[in-house]
Amino acid sequence: MLNKYSDENKKIAMGFLSYINDLKDLDNMEQELKLYSEDENRQLYLWKSNIEDYSGIVALSFSGKTVFIEYISLNPSYRSQSNVFKIFDDISQKFPKLVMLGNFNLSQQIQQWNKNKKKLEKDMKETN
Repeated sequence: MLNKYSDENKKIAMGFLSYINDLKDLDNMEQELKLYSEDENRQLYLWKSNIEDYSGIVALSFSGKTVFIEYISLNPSYRSQSNVFKIFDDISQKFPKLVMLGNFNLSQQIQQWNKNKKKLEKDMKETN
């Protein structure tokens, strides 16, 4: 489940951002949070898996008919392809009319997620 970032969750967000090499520096992290707070085309979301606590953070930017995943930073115990795919599912549900794109590291995972999704939809049709 994606929950939009707010200042009341700043410490939680900073914890997830600290896993990103370029944002380990406190000044860089503060600038990143400021950028996402001030730019209406950028949004940060805290992600919860099926449990109570947040498990990661997702940075999105919007342009026309696309939602671009800038990065995903997960708690080390939640770093798996299945959790990244759950995040893609959540983004797709939250922004159903937008095409999802990702940075260089995420683009192959998005392609794999799309293949899996299409195969699952095909399998569901065949069983009905």
